[in-house]
Amino acid sequence: RMSMEAALIPHLTYLENNLTPARLQHSLGVMGVMDALAPIYGLDPQAARLAGLAHDAGKELPRAQMLEIAESLDLSLNHPADRDELFLHGPASAYVAQHRMGITDPLVLEAIRHHSYMLEGPVQSPAFVWCLRFADLLEPGRDWEAMKQRTAPLVYGGRLAEAAYALTDWLVPFLEGVGVLSHPRQVRLVGQLKEYLASPDGKPVPV
Repeated sequence: RMSMEAALIPHLTYLENNLTPARLQHSLGVMGVMDALAPIYGLDPQAARLAGLAHDAGKELPRAQMLEIAESLDLSLNHPADRDELFLHGPASAYVAQHRMGITDPLVLEAIRHHSYMLEGPVQSPAFVWCLRFADLLEPGRDWEAMKQRTAPLVYGGRLAEAAYALTDWLVPFLEGVGVLSHPRQVRLVGQLKEYLASPDGKPVPV
């Protein structure tokens, strides 16, 4: 086990018992990136680490169980992408984090819920949500070097909106290239972030 404060140990134990070793290793990598991003974006360090560790807590649930959770939360399932595990796993993981792991921090749960791009609407902390999305793709186990070279300097430079646009602008065609249907929320985000960069008006960065 890597060094971590005692408060995270019970959550790590849950994940050790419920995730494959590869998924657990990914989660530890995301936690490490969140630890690095916390001071850059003013996040609470412990909350940032916890979000990274638990962000995929429900990623390996059966799709039928993810759909049950989504229906219990009254989420819209009208678009085919809404029923895809890639997008469902954010809300499902937040549900597992809250109801099975006992995580109560609203910012942590919000970031986990939104990190798979399925949901839209205002959030308490756009920076927290985006940092988890950044960490998910920048963790050391990912081998998307071209994306990392483009995005990491913006992320670690604290350039939130530019980093968000660079990441999303890469992600949509990447998913389509590997045969995954993009979520309409992701496609809209590319345009919204481009507009935001052209004329930032003091409003929060779109998520």
